[in-house]
Amino acid sequence: MAQDRTTGIDPWLLSRRAFVGALGAGAAAFAAFGPRGGKEASDGRLVLDYWEKWTRHEGDAMVRVVEAFNASQDRIRVRYQVTSDIGQKSLVAIAGGNAPDLIGLYAFNVPPYAESRAIMPLNELAAARGLRLEQYAPGVRGVMQHRGGWWAVVNTAGSVALYYNKAAFREAGLDPERGPTTIAELDEFHRRLTVRRADGELERVGFLHREPGWWSWLWAQHFGGRIFDESSRRATLDSAENIRALGWMQEYARELGVDRVKRFQEGFGNYFTPENAFLVGKVGMVIQGPWIANLINTFSPGFEYGVCPMPGLDAGGEPIGLIDTDVLVIPRGAKHPEACMEFIAFTQRPEMVEMLARAHCKPSPLAEVSAEFVSTHPNKGIGVHYEIFKSARAFVPPRTPVWQQFKDEMDTVVQRLWRLEAEPAAAMAALQVRVQELIDRDSEQRRRRYGEDAGGRGVGA
Repeated sequence: MAQDRTTGIDPWLLSRRAFVGALGAGAAAFAAFGPRGGKEASDGRLVLDYWEKWTRHEGDAMVRVVEAFNASQDRIRVRYQVTSDIGQKSLVAIAGGNAPDLIGLYAFNVPPYAESRAIMPLNELAAARGLRLEQYAPGVRGVMQHRGGWWAVVNTAGSVALYYNKAAFREAGLDPERGPTTIAELDEFHRRLTVRRADGELERVGFLHREPGWWSWLWAQHFGGRIFDESSRRATLDSAENIRALGWMQEYARELGVDRVKRFQEGFGNYFTPENAFLVGKVGMVIQGPWIANLINTFSPGFEYGVCPMPGLDAGGEPIGLIDTDVLVIPRGAKHPEACMEFIAFTQRPEMVEMLARAHCKPSPLAEVSAEFVSTHPNKGIGVHYEIFKSARAFVPPRTPVWQQFKDEMDTVVQRLWRLEAEPAAAMAALQVRVQELIDRDSEQRRRRYGEDAGGRGVGA
């Protein structure tokens, strides 16, 4: 989940020359996916093309949902099409008037697609099919909305928590039934779990901020801060909380040794392989989403793991955790939006949601779930993920149309900080200026094009 990324290009803000260039760059997408054949099946059904990013077991599960919908009625047939680099190809297809009928995107795609008018608002369509925001867990409702409009429906959802190796805990004299509850405890557990060979090289580390390295930006939240204020559209990268969090990260780099960690990580396998660093015991604790249970169940079903919320500075209180989701959207210009929403509403039936979530090893995004779903779930720590879903301290990726550029800039700087090539205060002060320029430029372009006020209102029109 959430490993494919888009470029963040807004085709509605491109010059004519740049737009033509984007279409040229996307020629391969058109050759592969469009224009498509007839939109009516041989049995007279209306055909809806659905682009989705999932493959392997995740894709197989969604195909089962599609097949169940196709068998449930005789008017519509949905065609599932696996699409790599889905964000970029979808933008090119929509800009060229050759979009599919339905697209499976990521939560971070929603703000730029909504503000670019690339997708349809769903307020009336969803209500007509009986969907309500209140049906969803509190933590996931926000990803479907943007500045007053309802733009997407959550397909699957996960929260990020701390997974730990129970066998390694026992070996280090730690209670295998209890994970760390504060940052200070995490530091202590890390020290006790770390093992060095006689030559000083690392054999096991307790915790690495750079493993897997997918979320370089989230540490501020666990220190009581944030990196973006949506109400004012202001980056807060230079906040005291973020600087402190990044300084904490650097303490690990200094203590372990930057070069030593680099050599150690060269022996890590790719994520979904039997050589995954957590699975083979090279890392005792790892920040991950619920989908890691699929990795464990596939390659090492006897692996003993525990799950707890990624801790913050203080014990107690509601858990802190990132919520990230996959979403379904209807592209702007879709010829059959009511039929598209009929399919989306079918995917939101509790039995369909739970079947898909179980196959992905994720919690259901719905507010109510069956007792059987929880008791038979293949992820042993699914209850922790539900606690995060319901927490007032859960958070989602910053809701800004320039998030991908924002994140790319943050990733680059955090890599330098990890290598001890910069100090957090100076690095964040400089990054704050660059990112705020991106945000302000984007806001000004949208005001000129869409007549929005400074708060970006009116995107649901």
